[in-house]
Amino acid sequence: MSTKKMPGPDEALKNFFENNEVFADVFNSYLFKDDVIDPSELQPANTAYTDTVKTTKGVEKIGKYRDNIRKTTVGAKYVILGIEDQNKVHYAMPIRTMLYNVLGYCAECKSLGVTQEAEDWTIDEFLSKISKGTKLTPIYTVVFYTGERAWDGPRSLHDMLEIDREHGKYIPNIPLNLIDVGHDDLNFTNTALKELNFLLKGIYNKSLENDTSEISNSIWNLTAILTGEPSLYGKKEGGRTIVCNALNEMKQKSMIEGRAEGGNLMIYSLVQDLLLTPEVGSKRLGITVEELKNRMILYGYNFPER
Repeated sequence: MSTKKMPGPDEALKNFFENNEVFADVFNSYLFKDDVIDPSELQPANTAYTDTVKTTKGVEKIGKYRDNIRKTTVGAKYVILGIEDQNKVHYAMPIRTMLYNVLGYCAECKSLGVTQEAEDWTIDEFLSKISKGTKLTPIYTVVFYTGERAWDGPRSLHDMLEIDREHGKYIPNIPLNLIDVGHDDLNFTNTALKELNFLLKGIYNKSLENDTSEISNSIWNLTAILTGEPSLYGKKEGGRTIVCNALNEMKQKSMIEGRAEGGNLMIYSLVQDLLLTPEVGSKRLGITVEELKNRMILYGYNFPER
């Protein structure tokens, strides 16, 4: 296993989407099906939204942080673009993205209301806390799902409602803009996104054993993080690796690590049965007591609490 510590999926994808070429192509290839977003025009945007709501318990504050967000112009108008990365299926994702978007609109309403000429407001505008005819910045949100299991969650608001078709027409249906990167056939134009889609799909459906394609090492490292496979991680940035070679290397590493872990299990058992102290057990394995505890719990052993 590589000695280099892998970051988590959220951190890795945040770094991945720092590349504006990648960020723009998510929207151009998937959502708009055209070169609507110019990568060079993307600008940072506020990632934190908060608002207050009245409940039976009083006034409560709602706060949400967007994963990856930019602002840009389409035509002559500003738009907000958000990418929410998911490594697990979220069965309330339509509601979650709706909340993100609504909090964004609420924040803009408050901001505009402060800057407008309130002394000229009508009573209706005063109650609204915003001028008649005010226009808000459109918010587009895409969910970037990279999990091993195909997405089986709801893809729209209506998917989550107990309502029949006839009466459902009176409730606007809000679709979830979802990209299932590890299972969908996607037509990205950006090379990094193409390679990530190809590699995740092939690893999840086990179809790459004899594939001789070359994939960027940066995408290999990202894929290792997203799949939770440390044996694929640690490739030198800037190079490229043949798919079947990387997978064969992963198998060999896994076999070696499996044999090593077999010896570790005996230590775990001795510590669990109080035949070794955690300090002695961790010393024999060359790890900290906290790491020993985490590994024992991972493999189903009871760590002796003092």
